[in-house]
Amino acid sequence: MTIRRRLNLSFASLIVLFAATMLVYLWSAHLRTLTMERLDRSLNRQVTLGRIQQDIDNLHKEVALLNNLATESDQSPPNSSARDLFDAKLSEVTVEIKQFKKLRVAGEGSLIDELDSTYGLVAQGWRAFYDQLGVEQSWAIANAAKADALSYKLLMSTLPQMQAAEKQRVQNDEAEFARVGKLTTRLNAITFSLFVLVAVVVAFVISRSIVRGFAALQNGADLIGNMNLEHRIHLETKDELGRFAQTFNIMAERLDVSRKQLTEVNVELERRNQEIRERQARELAMAATIQQGLMAVRMPELPFATIRAKNISCTQIGGDFYDVVPIDNGVAVIICDVSGKGMSAAIMASMLQGMMRAELAAHVPLAEIVASANRFFTQRDVAGKYATICILALEESGRIEYVNCGHVSPVIIRKDRIERLESNNAPVGLLEFMEYESRTVELEPNDKIILVTDGVTEAANAEDEMFGDEKLEAAVASDDAFEAVFAEVSAFCGETPLNDDCTVVEIALLGRPAEARIAAVAVAS
Repeated sequence: MTIRRRLNLSFASLIVLFAATMLVYLWSAHLRTLTMERLDRSLNRQVTLGRIQQDIDNLHKEVALLNNLATESDQSPPNSSARDLFDAKLSEVTVEIKQFKKLRVAGEGSLIDELDSTYGLVAQGWRAFYDQLGVEQSWAIANAAKADALSYKLLMSTLPQMQAAEKQRVQNDEAEFARVGKLTTRLNAITFSLFVLVAVVVAFVISRSIVRGFAALQNGADLIGNMNLEHRIHLETKDELGRFAQTFNIMAERLDVSRKQLTEVNVELERRNQEIRERQARELAMAATIQQGLMAVRMPELPFATIRAKNISCTQIGGDFYDVVPIDNGVAVIICDVSGKGMSAAIMASMLQGMMRAELAAHVPLAEIVASANRFFTQRDVAGKYATICILALEESGRIEYVNCGHVSPVIIRKDRIERLESNNAPVGLLEFMEYESRTVELEPNDKIILVTDGVTEAANAEDEMFGDEKLEAAVASDDAFEAVFAEVSAFCGETPLNDDCTVVEIALLGRPAEARIAAVAVAS
C-alpha cells in the first residue's frame, strides 16, 4: 500500500472518529442546555412567587392598618395620589401572577388558578374598601373584612403550598442538572480519550514505517553526498519511499559516470587555464615593462634645484605617474593619479602623460593644458574614469606657477613653517565645459615642496585608520622629507598591504647669492 493511501485511510478514520466525538459533544451540550433551561425556569418561578407573596403581604398590612384607623375614628377619604399608588400596587401583583402563569409546567394548574381567582376577589374587596373609606365607613369595614379572610387564606395556605412545591421542584432540577453535567463530562472524556488513543496509534504506526524508510534514505543520501557513489540504498517497500530509493540508486550510478567524465574534463580545463594564466602573466609583464619604459623619467641636472621622485604601485600596472619636463626658464613637474587600478588606469595615464608633455613643449599655458585634457576625455566614453592632476612650473627665480585639479594639496617646507598649496579646480574627466585657473607662489632658497598622490594620505592600517594630512605634514618636517614620507607610511601600515599606488615627488630650491636671484628675476621678467 502506498504512503498516500495509508495517510488517506488514516485521515478518513480520524475524521469519522472526530465527527462521532463532536456528535457526542453536541448531544451533551444540548442535554445540558435543556436541564439548564428547566432549572432557570424553576428559579424564576420561585423568585416570582416569593415576590407575589411579599407584595400581597404588604398590601394586606396596609389595608389592615387603614381598617383599624377607620374603626377607631372617622377617616377622611384618601387623596387621589394615594388611591392611584394603591391601584398601581394591586396591578403590579396582577402582572406578577400573569408572569408566573406563563412559567407553568405541564400538569400544573389548580393552585395557580386558585391563586389567580382568589387574588382577583381580594383585589376587588380592597378596591371597594378604598372607594368607601371616609364615605361609608361601615361598608368600607365590611369589604375589608371580606377581603381579609381571602388574603389570609392566600398568605397562610395557598402561597406556602406553592412555595413548598417550587422549592421541591428547584431541588429536583438542580439534582438533574448535576447528574446531566456528570454524565456529559464523563461521555466527553471517554470519547476524547478514545479519539486521542486512536490518533496516537495511527500516528505511531504510520510514522514508524515512514521514519524507517526516511532513515535509510538519509543514510544513503549522506553516503552519496560524501561522494560514495558506489553505495546503493536497499529499501524493499513498494511505496513512494521505495521508488525514491530506486531513483537515488539510479542517480548515484549516473553521478559516478559523470564524475569520471568530469574529472577528465577538469584535468583538460586546468591544463588550458594554466596556459591562459601563463600567457596573461607574460602579456601583463610585457605591458608593465612598456609602461615603465614609457613613463621612465630622466631627472634633469638643474643649477637651481634638485628633484627626487618615487612611485610604489600596489598592482603590476598602476594609474599613478609623475614626469619632469624642462621648459625655457625652468622645469615643469607633473604628478597624476587616475581613478581605479590595472590596465584601464594605465592606458589613461599613458595618454595623459603624452598629451601634457607635448603641450608643455609647445609652451601651452598650464590652465589650458588641463582644460584640453578634460575636453579630450569628457567627449569620449572612458568608462567613468577621471584623474587628479597637479602641474608645477618652477622658474630659476623660485617663482612657481601651478594648477591643481582635485589633487592632494602640495606641501611647502619653509625654514620656520609648513604651508599647503590650495586650489579649487575639479578633477579632469568629470565635466566637459569646466574652466581651470592657475596660481603662483614664491619659494625661498632651501625651501622644499612635496607632492604626493592620495595613496599616501589614504594608506590604511589594520584598524582601518588612514594616514591622513596631519601625519603627512609631520613626516615632511624631518630633515629628509622625501624618505621620511615612505618610512612613516610603511611604519603606519605595518603588515597591511597598500590599497592604492603611492607616488612622492620632492622639489628642493637650492640656496644661492641674492645677486644671482635678483638677476634671475630680472631675466624672467
